[in-house]
Amino acid sequence: MSNKLKVALIVDDEQVWNRHVYELAGWARSTDCLDVSHLIVQERSWPREQVLVSLLLGRPIRALTLALWKAINKLESIEAAKIDAQVGRRTTLDLGKIVPGKIRVTPLVSKSGFVHRFSDQDLDKIKQEQFDLLIRCGKGILKGGILTSARLGIVSFHHGDNRSIRGGPPGFWEVYQRQPRTGFIVQRLTEELDGGAVIMRGYIPTQETQLLNRTVLFIKSYQHLRMLLLQIARTGQLPEAEAQTPFCGRLVTSPTLRELARYISGSAARSAAARVRRVFGYDERWGICFARTHWRAAVLWRGAQIRTPANRLLADPFVVTRDGRTCVFAEDLVPRRTKARISAFEITDRGAREVGVALEEDFHLSFPYMFTFDGRLFMCPESYEAKEIRIYECLEFPLKWKLAVVAMKNVTAVDSMIFEKDDAWWMLTNINRTEPRAYCAELYLFWASTPLTSQWQPHPGNPILTDPLTARNGGLLRDGADIIRVGQCQGFRSYGASASFFRIARINRDEYQEELVCRITPDFMPAIHGTHHFHSDGLYCVWDFKRWGRT
Repeated sequence: MSNKLKVALIVDDEQVWNRHVYELAGWARSTDCLDVSHLIVQERSWPREQVLVSLLLGRPIRALTLALWKAINKLESIEAAKIDAQVGRRTTLDLGKIVPGKIRVTPLVSKSGFVHRFSDQDLDKIKQEQFDLLIRCGKGILKGGILTSARLGIVSFHHGDNRSIRGGPPGFWEVYQRQPRTGFIVQRLTEELDGGAVIMRGYIPTQETQLLNRTVLFIKSYQHLRMLLLQIARTGQLPEAEAQTPFCGRLVTSPTLRELARYISGSAARSAAARVRRVFGYDERWGICFARTHWRAAVLWRGAQIRTPANRLLADPFVVTRDGRTCVFAEDLVPRRTKARISAFEITDRGAREVGVALEEDFHLSFPYMFTFDGRLFMCPESYEAKEIRIYECLEFPLKWKLAVVAMKNVTAVDSMIFEKDDAWWMLTNINRTEPRAYCAELYLFWASTPLTSQWQPHPGNPILTDPLTARNGGLLRDGADIIRVGQCQGFRSYGASASFFRIARINRDEYQEELVCRITPDFMPAIHGTHHFHSDGLYCVWDFKRWGRT
């Protein structure tokens, strides 16, 4: 027990409605490196503002705003409950049953009602337990001696990107402003309001509604908090804090009646537009282009489009020149089907022609990433429906392939890329470990001595990226000794809005760093609104695009 990280949760009551706090405590107590031994219970009454009270106080606008806010949450809870069944329910959970120790304190509350300090007597009770870390799970802005009462201090969430949004409610303003991502941070609390030391930062793709956004935000942020606690337990220290930067925004608060009305009208307009597209049979349709040029010299508007066969979609192209033939391998999907296959198209002096189906399984296949090893050609397609990362060997180019090895089992991963660098083999892949199964925000790194193995070792920094603007893979380029990773950029309610190129500046068993090289945006063809993939074999370049079209 003495080797475990001793932790206490600061809460407002032993009975909690936040299931994530309850599950965090239960998970931590099940590990062999964390000991959530105590609850520090802040004993005070928490007044709730009610619509009736506002009416009696002569504040009808405020009452109407509160009523509308409750109605919005009630309506949106139907969809959010599909991800988290507790959404919309005020079910309390007895945290005291799973955390044995209790320290009851009475905060000294400021006149504003927000700032909490503690008496010397209460601080002594906390310090006597010699906690390594406190986690703030309750209300109040904590100040004074409580901040240094544990060896590593107090860590707390801020559910928002503190570089752009400070305040609340969590998840609302990102949807209201149509931002493509919603952030969260874990910070070590300091005396400075909203100026804590940020020790972890992450993002999720912004969801369609504010309640769904908040639901996903809480699920993902608590998942990352678990990984952070394991890291702290392993090292005995907090991660190095980010350098602070000026904040030039305003403090956001609960939306006004006018802002709620705009939020409702915006949501209604988007829903109406989606219904109209469905009625008239319009959907996003992907296609691919190619050009004979070095990738740095590519002019995308000059690219030749590979003719998309009728009633099919082509995306995720990779190009390979082998045995005197240049072929493009791409995801090939018939709309309204549940799975795609990998098809091959040969590039000749007369253009591109379809060769046939290179690989088809009874589960979805896409992203046919290619690499060579010992002179042989291999494909690592996306096969998340099989819950495996699979590697196939080419027996006869381009249409004959066989399964060589299952690199990973029992994993839902997409867009995996395998390459050699500095006498090691590396795998970059996008994994999602919790519901909902969105794969755009987390990039994981693994290494091995050979690519044809099932013993891939995880990088200690996993996930090495947590950002829907950069994390999902969209291709890999060789540029001399440099390796360029293409990362997808997601838009608000738009998958594959654009792409960025990143040079892998450092990669080893302890570090991963990349640097932005350039971006490509969907401006190279008329009426397109997305591009998310780029690849080159040194002779040809291939990329994709999307536009609205009839299915």
